[in-house]
Amino acid sequence: METNNTNINNDLSKIANGKRICLLDLNYTLVSNQAQTRMLRPFSRRMEGEEYRMDLIDAIKDDYVIIVTARPDYQMKETMENVKKKTGWEPQEIYFNDINAEPPVYKESALRRFIFPKHGMNPEQFYAVESNPRTRTMYGKYKIQAAPYEKFIKGALRNDVPENREPEPQQMSLFD
Repeated sequence: METNNTNINNDLSKIANGKRICLLDLNYTLVSNQAQTRMLRPFSRRMEGEEYRMDLIDAIKDDYVIIVTARPDYQMKETMENVKKKTGWEPQEIYFNDINAEPPVYKESALRRFIFPKHGMNPEQFYAVESNPRTRTMYGKYKIQAAPYEKFIKGALRNDVPENREPEPQQMSLFD
């Protein structure tokens, strides 16, 4: 018997109410200055310095957004309070790394444990904005389109959907 919070088939998510579901990476994607702030200690100092991409938030805010991050779960409360304070925005769902795994391993685990049971497995309803190429490959296994921020934002500004494909190779000539 299916409950309201369980959707293990290929139906579209009733919870997302017909909206596309954005699987949003935090580090190096939503956080614009991750390279400069990732080593700041204590963590509260890092939170002071973190900056978030408002153009990205503007591009996804009308979709159903799920933050899926490799950041440890003990940093979730402070991180999400910081995002809300600095941007005025918050996602519909958040999943921080509760198994201390590498990004693609944790994110696949989150898909299987939380997201697919709740929203179903229909890949057409999902897209991912993701910095890690190995995680984008993992999303591709589930036929979820994924792109890094730079590619996504160019497409979002044209109302395109991100694509998983790399550019087609082109033959070059040394003699032209």
